[in-house]
Amino acid sequence: MRGLSPIVFGIAAIAVAAIPAPPAAAAALTVVIDKLRNGRGTVHLALWNRAEGFTEADAALILREQPAAPGQVRFDLGEIKPGYYAIATFHDENGNGEFDQTWIGWPDEGLGFSNGAWISLGAPSFEEAAFEVGSKTQVVAVALRYPTSESAARRGPDSQ
Repeated sequence: MRGLSPIVFGIAAIAVAAIPAPPAAAAALTVVIDKLRNGRGTVHLALWNRAEGFTEADAALILREQPAAPGQVRFDLGEIKPGYYAIATFHDENGNGEFDQTWIGWPDEGLGFSNGAWISLGAPSFEEAAFEVGSKTQVVAVALRYPTSESAARRGPDSQ
C-alpha cells in the first residue's frame, strides 16, 4: 500500500487547489473633498471602477451630491470591493446641477480628481486618477482647484 500514498496525496492536493478562494472582504471608503472656497451650492462626486467611460456620469459606479461647506465635505461611500477606482468631483457653486465651463471649455467651478490627477487638454486618464482599495477601511482626500480663480490671481487684480 506504500505506492498509493503519492497518488492519494496528489489527489488531495488537486482537490484543495480546486476550492475557490473566498472573495476579498469589502472595505469602507470615505472621501474627503478639501479646499472648498465657500459653502455655496453643492459638491458632486463620482466613483468609477474601470477606464471605460471614466468622467462620464452614466458610467460611474457611484454618484453622490451634498451641500457644500467652507473648507471640506465628507462622503461615506459604504463598503467597496477591493480593486482600482478613480474619483472626479466638482463644487457646483451656483447650484444649477451642471459643471460650468468658460466659453473655451476651461472649468469655471472647483474641480478635483483622486490621486492628484489634473486636466491638461482634457480630463486625466483613469490610470492617472486611480487608487487601490484593499480590505481595510480607507480615507481618500481630493483637493479642489478653481482654475478660473487661479488664472485671475496670476494675471493680477487689474486684469479683472
